Amino acid sequence: MLNKLTSSLLLTSSIIFLAGCGFSQADSTPKGASGGESIILTDVDFDPESLIPETQPMADYLASKLKKVGVTQGEVKIAPDVDTVAEWMASGEVNLYFDSVFPAMQVMEKSGATPILRRWKDGVPEYNTLFIARQDSDLSDLASLQGKMMAMQKPSSSSGFMFPLIELMDNDLTPVTKAEANHPVDEDEIGYIFSGEDETTVEWVLNGKVQAGAVDSETWAEVSDADRAQLMVITETPKYPRHMVVVGPSLSDQQIAAVKDVLLDMETSQKGRAALVEFSETAEFDEFPEGVDEAILKLQDSYNRVQEHLAAQQISS
Repeated sequence: MLNKLTSSLLLTSSIIFLAGCGFSQADSTPKGASGGESIILTDVDFDPESLIPETQPMADYLASKLKKVGVTQGEVKIAPDVDTVAEWMASGEVNLYFDSVFPAMQVMEKSGATPILRRWKDGVPEYNTLFIARQDSDLSDLASLQGKMMAMQKPSSSSGFMFPLIELMDNDLTPVTKAEANHPVDEDEIGYIFSGEDETTVEWVLNGKVQAGAVDSETWAEVSDADRAQLMVITETPKYPRHMVVVGPSLSDQQIAAVKDVLLDMETSQKGRAALVEFSETAEFDEFPEGVDEAILKLQDSYNRVQEHLAAQQISS
């Protein structure tokens, strides 16, 4: 389905089918207490304890509905980075993974995993990126950003890097990374620095550290009325899937079908809805409107171009 893409990255949620009573990287087949397989969800974070409580209900619910394919127990395991998730997917330790477009496609490229569904994280099926500037600036469109400095979130971000970068390149503009906000920017390029967080990007635009910034639609919706009155949206990107559900190559067709059925049906039961709410307020899972093959074909070229840009700019994602 996916032609070979290209590279590495951050923030994930995934599910592992294993067999044993405990789990370690040395023992990749722990069995549940009743002798069946365990289903293990994993996420990427530096603070595992903060994610386990919101993820465990999803693991428990999936385990309760997957007995017909041998699953009897749900667990949660936190990964340090996306590269680790890709290794787990490739080895069969991780089988189901939830994330936004850029990290999801990195895992797909490195592990041979494939997407099956769309996840409505935070209650939305799609989101996009907005280019913002101060109301009192002379910026009016993307072309007017040439010779200026803007802020993006971080090179591992979908909405904070991949989406705005592609929008600039699609408009025949030349984004160039800079180390500091006060570094020179040529008239035929658009300089950018990383803020680390969308909220910081908004702050930098407001205080004039940068002339423009790229923030996702969810962050923009949370900007206060007072701050919004000082800002304007220059343009915005097309919409992208909020999250994708990706399955690893070790799952059988029967297991994939069972997982897909459970996820699609979760919103119809009280217990399913409760688990969804705990799981970053997920509203539901659904099919890609244009079909999964078409959705990935549309994203593949963009992903490859971003990876080429990262390599050319010597940026590590």
